[in-house]
Amino acid sequence: MKRFKSLLILAALLTLPLIYFTACNNKSEVTSPNQVNFDSPQYAVIDYTDLMNGVEDATMDNDMVYSNSLYSYGFLSMSSFVQGNASGMMNGGMMSVNGGGTNWIMKFDFGKHLGLFFRRLNLSDQQKADLKALMVKFHDDMKPLVQQFRDANADIIKAANVARKAILEQVKAGTMTREAAKAALKDLNDRTREQIKNNPASQTVKASMCALRATLFTDIASKLTGDQVTKWTDFSSKIPNPC
Repeated sequence: MKRFKSLLILAALLTLPLIYFTACNNKSEVTSPNQVNFDSPQYAVIDYTDLMNGVEDATMDNDMVYSNSLYSYGFLSMSSFVQGNASGMMNGGMMSVNGGGTNWIMKFDFGKHLGLFFRRLNLSDQQKADLKALMVKFHDDMKPLVQQFRDANADIIKAANVARKAILEQVKAGTMTREAAKAALKDLNDRTREQIKNNPASQTVKASMCALRATLFTDIASKLTGDQVTKWTDFSSKIPNPC
């Protein structure tokens, strides 16, 4: 009996270091500062094209509105922002809870999601940290421009919704068919978008956004070495550019 107890104690002593090592190793994997979620929306490049896509058309049922997920920058709260995963998040997920406004994501060019490229570069821990910092700064600088664009075109959007209401009143009065109203709304949306594009304030925002993008791309190249630079030059040259 004593021999059996001794064997149990010995087994426990031998097992404890293994359990401790495994626990510490798992903890380091979870909390390691070198881990990067390259699927994060933090690595998505937002530009002027997205601003225009984020202005949602007036319909028979809804006013022309700014997409809440974009203009509130709520999309940064998504855990994943890659093609497929993003649409999953929109269906009953964070986007619908925060008031909808997902059309711009449906139109988003995922070639502008740099995380999908970064994960192929065999980056060092320092490079990962540097690139993440650049993307954080990019969005910090971009967010006020998104708000500036929204404010600059508020009166144009308001006027479009007044016109939408007049169209719906004609339908209600029986002086316009629903089919004719839908055509009138399409024309209204097209004209409103042209007004927004031609608004000098919109062009000012666009120029500022283009400058931020150019700075970001230059700064990214400065953090890369060797064939990473070549790969980045080739990849970035293929990203759609609204500037």
